Amino acid sequence: MINNIPNESLKLISPDGEKMDIPPEGMLGLLALGAVGIKAWRQARKKAGEPSHWYTKPSEEEEKNG
Repeated sequence: MINNIPNESLKLISPDGEKMDIPPEGMLGLLALGAVGIKAWRQARKKAGEPSHWYTKPSEEEEKNG
């Protein structure tokens, strides 16, 4: 079951009624949930301080040095 309240982080609930923590590294079951699982994973990464994209824009100094 998925609790999707606007402006609040997604919470996954197991069939036993226990809250499931989403690790920043992700888990295979999130892919099975589709877009909702990916959104929950992105929120977990953001909360952990991980970058939101695989590609990051180089700094101005890196662009100058090539």
